[in-house]
Amino acid sequence: MEGLFGLQGVLKQREESLNRGLKEMQEEMEALEQQLQIVLMNTDVLEGWLRDNQGKKMGSLDNPEEAFECVDALSKQMLDCTASDLAIEDTLYALDKALQVGAVPFDQYLRSVRALSREQFFHRATTAKVRAAQLQAQVANMAARNHHYGS
Repeated sequence: MEGLFGLQGVLKQREESLNRGLKEMQEEMEALEQQLQIVLMNTDVLEGWLRDNQGKKMGSLDNPEEAFECVDALSKQMLDCTASDLAIEDTLYALDKALQVGAVPFDQYLRSVRALSREQFFHRATTAKVRAAQLQAQVANMAARNHHYGS
């Protein structure tokens, strides 16, 4: 009898373990189904965009900047500042290489690096301010949507 009671206890523990495992698997399946829905929704959005833009020229080779369309003034300013920052970074790299091979005198190198670094600083500062303004606008937009849905 004791053996059967012991066996019954072991079986109950196994049942609880199986039930926990089943519950975890069901939760994981639900989470995966939610992810699948998100992927399908994103796929629909992308397919719609492709249908709408199929055959449209996304900027000419003469002016690659036309390939990017900014949605607002802040985005345009962010794009311009980032492009300028990266262009200065490339120029500084080229100046370093030119100094190493002796193509640029040291005093000219220092003047150029100082001027470019100052300009780069202002572009980066503007980028930080624009990023903060974009974040603030995004938060305000989200708050307005929440207020709209809450009403």
